Amino acid sequence: MGTRKTPAFKPLLIAATALALLLAALFLAANTPSEFVSHSSAKTRVDASSSIVGGTSTTASNFPWQVLITANNKEFCGGSLIHPMIILTAAHCLVDDYGNYYEDRPGLVFRAYTGRTRVNAGGVELDWHSARVDPRYDAIRTVYDWGFVSLDSPASAPTLKIAGPDELPLWEPGRKATVTGFGDLYDGGPSSTVLQRVTVNVLADSGCSRYGAAFDGTTQLCAGYIAGGRDACQGDSGGPLSVTGDKGARRLIGIVSTGKGCALHYFPGIYSRVAEPELAEDIQSEVELIESLDDFPDAYSGINVIGSQARPYGCAASIKARKIAEQRVESSERALEAARRTGNRDRIEAAKRSLKNAKNRLSDSRDNSERICF
Repeated sequence: MGTRKTPAFKPLLIAATALALLLAALFLAANTPSEFVSHSSAKTRVDASSSIVGGTSTTASNFPWQVLITANNKEFCGGSLIHPMIILTAAHCLVDDYGNYYEDRPGLVFRAYTGRTRVNAGGVELDWHSARVDPRYDAIRTVYDWGFVSLDSPASAPTLKIAGPDELPLWEPGRKATVTGFGDLYDGGPSSTVLQRVTVNVLADSGCSRYGAAFDGTTQLCAGYIAGGRDACQGDSGGPLSVTGDKGARRLIGIVSTGKGCALHYFPGIYSRVAEPELAEDIQSEVELIESLDDFPDAYSGINVIGSQARPYGCAASIKARKIAEQRVESSERALEAARRTGNRDRIEAAKRSLKNAKNRLSDSRDNSERICF
């Protein structure tokens, strides 16, 4: 398997000295995976980047928290602005297999942007300070695959909250979720020049059974289609897997992590399971640690990056329909009482039929509400 970050660094700037050229060459050799599969490189070995397969073009205004991370001005990974001064991305976008931070490599310049619809233009550059990954990150197993970029100054873009413990219905198996990024348009193909989005299904852990022991349901989330066709790909690593709740609420439930190739039959995408309550709390703790270590201003300290009280999309409408059905049952019951007082047999029978139909509709609306909301 491979991670879904852009496979290797290919600096776009010509080095001014022979030393710079040598350093760049050494870095390239050290960081090019032996084979690429998708989401970043080969999925035989989980690698970082990937792009969207089977999706459509969108705009940054629809996903204002989407972050583009570049290395020497080349698209490298995605991320999510979860705090005005913190980006959440994949750990494999920040460190190599030995835990060495990419930002410390000579000759490499990392930048991050929000507001970019086109990969090479527009948007706002964020004030990159430093990177940090979860100390439990395992590059071989790709577990605890998340990390943080702290900023020197707050971003003006909106933030995306992680789904909270009372919002589990938002991402139970069968729900629809959205992946966004600038990754490859197909396995081994070119990356997109425009921000892409694709809808995938949140799947039960069994949906990733073909990965065998390479899939860890405690820290990883399975999403996509068993039949393939839609997926994240190389260059999408670190980007958001998000869901929409009622009244426009959007929540982060996963981070593009790894997978086998891109959009392959029987091999859905693997995402970091950041909305699992215990893991979300771990991320919150890391955020608080960064706020303290980097001495954030008081206005940007103590910020909760976990959401609450968002309901699944369509829940409010289904509850409204249920209340209307309840009112119709009450109205039909009153009509039956009135018919009985008249003693008119035909009228009574008609009222009974009306009440029966109203109760059936109420039963259906209750089932629908339960299905959508819980």
